[in-house]
Amino acid sequence: RTVADLMQFGATLLTREDVMEGVPEMIHDVQIEATFPDGTKLVTVHNPIR
Repeated sequence: RTVADLMQFGATLLTREDVMEGVPEMIHDVQIEATFPDGTKLVTVHNPIR
């Protein structure tokens, strides 16, 4: 997978129904360190809870 793939996939893991009220508004970004064939990269998922 590419960085862009992981950014899109990361936004599908949690929905508003999965978390307590108010949490989606508090979490603007989630950053994950991922290992790729060409090295480690920091992947940022913007607005991860939709």
